[in-house]
Amino acid sequence: MILTDRDDVFHGTPARARVVVGNACGTPLTLLAALADHAERAGGVTLTAGLLFGDPPLEAAIRSGGLSLRSWHVHGALRSLHREGLIDYLPLRLLDVPDTVLRGADIALIRVGPPDADGYCSLGPSTSFAAEAAEHAALVIAEVSPDVPRTRGSSSVHVSRIDRFVRSETPMAEYAPAQPDPVSRTVARNVVELLPEGATVQLGIGSVTEGLAEELAPIAAARSLGLLGLVTTPMIPLVEAVTASGRGPVRAVELMGGPPFMAWADDNAMIEMCSSQQLHHPAVLAGVPTLVSVNSAVAVDLRGQVVSESVGGAVIAGVGGSADFSEGAHLSPGGLRVIALRSTTRNGVSTIVPAHQPADAVTAPHHSVDAVVTEHGVAWLRGRTSRERRRELIAVAAPEHREALEGAS
Repeated sequence: MILTDRDDVFHGTPARARVVVGNACGTPLTLLAALADHAERAGGVTLTAGLLFGDPPLEAAIRSGGLSLRSWHVHGALRSLHREGLIDYLPLRLLDVPDTVLRGADIALIRVGPPDADGYCSLGPSTSFAAEAAEHAALVIAEVSPDVPRTRGSSSVHVSRIDRFVRSETPMAEYAPAQPDPVSRTVARNVVELLPEGATVQLGIGSVTEGLAEELAPIAAARSLGLLGLVTTPMIPLVEAVTASGRGPVRAVELMGGPPFMAWADDNAMIEMCSSQQLHHPAVLAGVPTLVSVNSAVAVDLRGQVVSESVGGAVIAGVGGSADFSEGAHLSPGGLRVIALRSTTRNGVSTIVPAHQPADAVTAPHHSVDAVVTEHGVAWLRGRTSRERRRELIAVAAPEHREALEGAS
């Protein structure tokens, strides 16, 4: 492995290069900083990215026009740049990243650990599409850091597939989990009541779903529960309970946390890392009996349509894997598709709404949700008419908003 100087890493790269970058805690912050500097000098660079952690310093290059950014998961500082119209949102489910993004990339930027004795570098916490990016791109650049855990499963790239290595100048990007409050915990307890015996649960991120992980850990063994999808710090006790009861290892595409979490994940046999094609594909998930997909939302209207990506037209997230897991749960024998959310925002605005704002795209259509859960109970939508759905959803809205919802046309 020969290291390239950071300032020279993009020397000789094609004009108007199309670049794709690693995800979440696999965000290569050193390479993104170098790319921003290169884009300001050379211009014409297009970066396509998903969930970027660590707020990489891209703003100056974007404002100068040297760097165009397309994001399928708008996060952190990118949200304000999107509101200004400086970056483009790419509505994209994670399953479609290889065909839609990777096949057209000139350069792939990834973060890896040092090679082992056989020349394999670990991708560590993020395997959703990084290995495939390295397969498709003409030029693969990796930043190398010893803080990347050596995870098990489909989580490595051979040095022969990497064209340039740069020493990382920054620690791994971290994920700080949301802290569940009493309301979120009540929502989580209501979800628990829905779960069939022997269910395999897929959890998104957020205070409700991560609170649900804490609620499930003490009962996982008794109810023979499984887990798949992603793992965050609050899910550690659940992973340990699931594997202790014989339902492991837990298959995941992303591990999200800080240094203690990554130390726990290092060479941990309880976790099997997968690509999105191996884990997200509905045809694969259909083979998982009683798969229950639990995801959060911004708002649900009285027809059962779900908005998860934006607030008032301002994009705050992305489709991610929610559509993939929802379809998989639909095809799974005994599966369920659950949306779990607080009945009001922190400011008291109802999240059960008569209709969504025109500027907001519907993430999940009304026919693809089985149940909506708030702190006030469960609205069962599967097999219900439009009138019955309306009644069910008003019943789980905040009491102070129910009269207005009843009167809405």
